Amino acid sequence: MTNDTERQAFALPPTFYIHYDDIDPQHEDLIDIVNDCVARLVDGVLEDFEEPFRIFVEHLTAHFSHEEDLMRDLGYSGLDWHADHHADCLKRVENLIAGMQAQGYVGIRELRVCFHDIIHDVVHADLKFAEFLDGLGLIPRRQ
Repeated sequence: MTNDTERQAFALPPTFYIHYDDIDPQHEDLIDIVNDCVARLVDGVLEDFEEPFRIFVEHLTAHFSHEEDLMRDLGYSGLDWHADHHADCLKRVENLIAGMQAQGYVGIRELRVCFHDIIHDVVHADLKFAEFLDGLGLIPRRQ
């Protein structure tokens, strides 16, 4: 039996939204994949995690590529740092998945790591890009 604490969905704070192109929906998609895994936990364990995490890596990689293309097109000076950050995040995801494969399941701890240490970090790094976009007048002013 899974308790209610483990069933709580992950969500980004509103201040982490970029409001440009389809960056926010891509972030939400990644969170939805993790939340779908949370909803499927049975007694705190999800044994059938390979497919959702294959999709997670596929979507994360596509997000990174899309974002780097936007940065390149807009002449963002932080692109090199950001691309290195993306590569580091992908390595961290690969290590997380390798650990889950070794133990044979994913639990709430691994899902928290996926959200807090990976997704949250990705989105937090994107806030620097949001400042650049704001400076160009490309995102709506927040009230």
